[in-house]
Amino acid sequence: MDFKTMLELPALDTDQVVKILQEIADKERKKEKPRMPQVSISTHSGSASGFFVNHCTEKKVILLADMYDHKAHFQYIASHSISTISVSNIDTYAYLFSDGRIPFSPDKSEIPSLLQLKKHIKTLELALNDSLGKEVSIAYSYKETPTDLEKFYASKVLGLLKETLSNIAKDKMANEAFSESISSLNFKLGSENNVLLQENMLSITIDISKALKSFPDTAQLQNQIEKNL
Repeated sequence: MDFKTMLELPALDTDQVVKILQEIADKERKKEKPRMPQVSISTHSGSASGFFVNHCTEKKVILLADMYDHKAHFQYIASHSISTISVSNIDTYAYLFSDGRIPFSPDKSEIPSLLQLKKHIKTLELALNDSLGKEVSIAYSYKETPTDLEKFYASKVLGLLKETLSNIAKDKMANEAFSESISSLNFKLGSENNVLLQENMLSITIDISKALKSFPDTAQLQNQIEKNL
């Protein structure tokens, strides 16, 4: 991140920062070589530092960890007692701390080719057809050849669809309604989250106006889909 980009960051309260740190940690822990956020936390009675591992909203406790001489060191902090948080090792995720004004640039290794996208779509299509017992075609709609960023977003939409449609398939009533109402599914990128069902075609628009921050989560997308069934 350069200095000018840094100046675009808004001030966030500590609860918002902890929520974003949890989101980053959840993304990183799935990788082969995770790079967890490094934090220094000041409380009303002391301070702690280490790699952010987890935040339990129910218990209101944050877990920090570190390794010293190949031995793990853990610190548990009451999140309600936080006065300040210093964060580092998060340059890749700077956009999460912005209000959508900082451009998001995915790692090149995460950008699929159009051929790879088509293969992923076919895989999702086969899995959906197997769970529904009915053929439902899936297509990615675009006007011009997608940019690298758009292909990245499309791959993330496929992950979102996979989880959402899997949840629908597991629900007997939702599964039946989906099977009866839908024979094709099209998705596209746009500036709002929207789901529309017309003549057995389910059209899904995913908002990318604030990068991945404006994506709906699985529950939100499932709710939008089921309202159309």
